[in-house]
Amino acid sequence: MKITQVISDENIGGAGILLSSITGGLSGEYDFEILLPKNSSLIPRLPEGVRITPFPMHGGNSLADVPRFLQYFRAHPCDVLHTHAAFSARLAGAMAGIPRLYSTRHCAMGAHAAPPLYAKLYNRVTSLTVATASAAAEELICEGVPKKKIRVIYNGVRETAKLTSAERRAVLKKLSLSEKDTVIGCCGRLERVKGQDLLIEAVAALAPRFPSLHLLLVGTGSKRAELAALAERLGISERVRFTGYTPTPAVYQNLFSLNVNPSRGTETSCLATSECAALGIPTVASDFGGNRECVAHEVSGLLFKSEDAAALASAIERVLTDTALRKLLCKGARKRYETMFTLSKMLEGYRRLYAENS
Repeated sequence: MKITQVISDENIGGAGILLSSITGGLSGEYDFEILLPKNSSLIPRLPEGVRITPFPMHGGNSLADVPRFLQYFRAHPCDVLHTHAAFSARLAGAMAGIPRLYSTRHCAMGAHAAPPLYAKLYNRVTSLTVATASAAAEELICEGVPKKKIRVIYNGVRETAKLTSAERRAVLKKLSLSEKDTVIGCCGRLERVKGQDLLIEAVAALAPRFPSLHLLLVGTGSKRAELAALAERLGISERVRFTGYTPTPAVYQNLFSLNVNPSRGTETSCLATSECAALGIPTVASDFGGNRECVAHEVSGLLFKSEDAAALASAIERVLTDTALRKLLCKGARKRYETMFTLSKMLEGYRRLYAENS
């Protein structure tokens, strides 16, 4: 079976990492081809043995891309066209007569009704939609996608690599930290939607009671300077470290006493939450979208009301000061990873998806 995947992202985000994991994990079972922008940062991260075709596209949703996609699909037919955004590719795929047209909804932005014409067109050019959390599925239904055309498949991750004691000490030294310091962290794009500003405010509130508390912000984005200025203004710049982008976040995740996901939007099944859970590290997360599925409140972590920095600070303090609770959450985080968010469970979901109507 030939499966053509199309992704319009130029940067490396959750969708790209997910695509790499799927095609790498199933490359021996299916004939995959990936179409993506010519200048995509994802290209070096894609697995060997999978055909990669840099393709000229304008964000993936521009109707101007349809003729190019149509010409390509007619010359290179496939059994399944699976897009990540890239609506124009699915439209062209329908025109080219590709029998199975799949899409993945990687984000949740809050349920809202879609214009009837959009819903009708979406359903005509989409056989099935993968939702990476039930929160995304609920949004799709609200937008007019029939429930029978939605499959929920949670994002899965590999076992997170553990650092040796010597490696851990070396990373701490590089960051000017010590084993006596308490490190909490957040992995994700430095954008408003990810809520790192709330986390900095929470750390500032906790600072007087936790003199050894430090925050690692792992990732890059347009809000870095703004976040650094906020930390400076709140008097905690020496406690906040910006690591920049890294393809191996586990290097920093191994240092975390607690993972934090303060997102105010987009979250479905967060990769960083699962990566930390694999290490037995619990997460304090906002109650937005799929966070309610990734984190079982008071079992594998704590949930706080989205946008509430005071509630976030209170949740962090609970985990750091209640030894019995922390022990329970560490154990619960690892169990939740094993039962819901392993790579093998995700791959099995995609095997079932690709077997439908084959």
